[in-house]
Amino acid sequence: MSRSGVKVLCFTNMYPSAADPVSGRFVRDLVEDVRALGVDVDVLAFDGRTSRRAYADAGLKLRRVLRRLDVDLIHAHYGLTGALTLGQRRVPTVVTFHGSDTGNPDVRWQAWVSWVVARLATPVFVARDGACRLGCQTAAVIPAGVDVDLFRPRSKAEARATLGWPAGGRYVLLPGSRANPVKGARLFDAVIEQVRRRVADTTPVSLEGFSREQVADVMNAVDVTLMTSRFEGSPVSIKESLACMTPVVSTPVGDVPEILAGLPGCTVAPNDPEALAEGVLRAFEHGGDPALRSRAERVSRPRVAERTVALYESVLARTGRQ
Repeated sequence: MSRSGVKVLCFTNMYPSAADPVSGRFVRDLVEDVRALGVDVDVLAFDGRTSRRAYADAGLKLRRVLRRLDVDLIHAHYGLTGALTLGQRRVPTVVTFHGSDTGNPDVRWQAWVSWVVARLATPVFVARDGACRLGCQTAAVIPAGVDVDLFRPRSKAEARATLGWPAGGRYVLLPGSRANPVKGARLFDAVIEQVRRRVADTTPVSLEGFSREQVADVMNAVDVTLMTSRFEGSPVSIKESLACMTPVVSTPVGDVPEILAGLPGCTVAPNDPEALAEGVLRAFEHGGDPALRSRAERVSRPRVAERTVALYESVLARTGRQ
């Protein structure tokens, strides 16, 4: 099959916009990288957070697009979005499940929808634990890719100067918004309180209000990334931190234990402030290590795009649309 002859429709409920340039950037990255490999990709994006009618309207738009375009394959992102594709059986569908749609304890009903979608489409998961939660142990696992060119090591002093931060002291990063309850800001604060008993000049930072380029500076400026999330799929921020050779301490969520396994200076600990604080203190002493970046490079954007296109080719060959 010639990649240049394939037309894919990316159907997603998250995609960067002028109003929200951060939302779904990992989907946009994948679209750009797959296009670079010669696949023709159109994007049909909608904001599923705007209203209850957003999904119904998106389903109608999908039908109109499929009547107008000669599409070989649909790649839907998130289980609820994938459900909207099931009204048609003409075009084969790949659905990537990103984590919260496979078992978020706050919205358990989404996992039931995803269970059905995973059996009527070709499922892809960003983490193996999500596949297991939906009973799809043999499904493909393709995490979001990391921009290892943007996220690369530089000196802490240089990164802090760029951000206008004081040069001294220790910085610990919460990789997300404090307003997002899933990110566990309360546990993060409790860990910082424990750490300050041993290292008084420790400054907490949350990953919000920064441009993407600034995020790369932040990842280099901090001493440790501390993930205290209640639930995750395959958090890109963890791999971005590793790409900058910044150690990570985390609760056992998503594929983070697998990513961090055996990495120097990195720790996976229970949801306990003292245990997580011990991990942060060990990371302070250890610092960065080239092994962290090597781990991140396994899921670089180009490698993830190649795996995605190979999956497209497999699905099209299986359905006789090559």
